Amino acid sequence: MAFTTQYEPVLDGGVPRTLGGIAREVISGGQFVYCSGATGKVNISGATSLVRSDIEFAVSASGGAFTGIAMHNAASGALVVVHRAGDCIVGAYGDTTAGQPVVTNGTDGVADIDAAAWSGGNVPIGRAVTSAGSEGYTVVTIGAY
Repeated sequence: MAFTTQYEPVLDGGVPRTLGGIAREVISGGQFVYCSGATGKVNISGATSLVRSDIEFAVSASGGAFTGIAMHNAASGALVVVHRAGDCIVGAYGDTTAGQPVVTNGTDGVADIDAAAWSGGNVPIGRAVTSAGSEGYTVVTIGAY
């Protein structure tokens, strides 16, 4: 089951850690995304030469690539802001247990790292704050391993 609900931050006082960039394709708020694009755009001249178009996002088709969660809908080529760290509500494709690390398969939400068994290229993305059953919703601290 793919979760296509909007982005829903919680417990962060409305100020999660974010990263802005350009959508390489149509992205819906709440979708798991990863950085994608040409190499060599970031260089030694540092922040003075870094522009938003240097960072590009695509929808994560594999749990092996995860940068964050899109905070809003974005058309291809438009600016998108991505939640990189903090608490938010996400869907569960498998059971989640409060306090346990969770992984994503890129499209269906999260599951306990044990339940997913690192299969299919899944990578840890954070830690469950609340427990949930498969196809339920859980609060996850993104970036807490």
